[in-house]
Amino acid sequence: MTTAALSRAAGPSISLLGGFSVHVGHQVVPMPRNAQRVLGFLAVTGVEQLRDTVAGNLWPSAAPDRAMSNLRTALWRVRQADTRIVMARRDAIGLDQEVRIDYELITSQARRIIAEYPVEDQAISGAALLLEADLLPGWDEEWLLLDRERHRQLRIHALEKLSELLTSRGQYGRAIDVACAAIRVEPLHESAHAVLIAAHMAEGNHTEAIRHGRDYALLLDKEAGLVPSPRIAALLLPAQRSAAPAAHPLS
Repeated sequence: MTTAALSRAAGPSISLLGGFSVHVGHQVVPMPRNAQRVLGFLAVTGVEQLRDTVAGNLWPSAAPDRAMSNLRTALWRVRQADTRIVMARRDAIGLDQEVRIDYELITSQARRIIAEYPVEDQAISGAALLLEADLLPGWDEEWLLLDRERHRQLRIHALEKLSELLTSRGQYGRAIDVACAAIRVEPLHESAHAVLIAAHMAEGNHTEAIRHGRDYALLLDKEAGLVPSPRIAALLLPAQRSAAPAAHPLS
């Protein structure tokens, strides 16, 4: 489901991919920074949390009493926007089960793609769009670092699998676009370059495949002092055989 679709869903929704926002029905609901941080933490972790755990993670340098005071103020702000967003108990808080979260939805979709469950074309389009988006870009939060890296790896692998799926369906333009999205997430990830080359080869664009193989070899040498693995050479071998004798895919 896209961010736009989330905003149209009945009840509250939270978007974390590409930036933070809260929607209630058709409306974007402004949130102060402290309230955003609380909702972001609860949405990323995805489970009910002890109040002191939330306060300690969000305000680690503050005294415990001050951190708890900040949390209470943030929760009051959230309730002013909509009472259905957060469920609070004496010692713990969590998002209401009815709150929809784009990060949660795309994580589930990405895992289905990687596991090679059947994926419809409409779902592919929505998934590819959200998989290109960073998790809470611009947030400098220590608690977020591991989840952001986890999401980055999941994005790369799901985008690669999507490109392979689209190539197998003969949708070469979309396959190339999705492979390029995977490369944008991590420019040195060899498997992302491999699926792009495979899409070019499947479409019959041998010259484009050779060009990209050369570009990747130059980038890898410049950034890491390495050469592509035999996998890349094997993908380009049919193009190399059909090219002029002087042409070499990775020279």
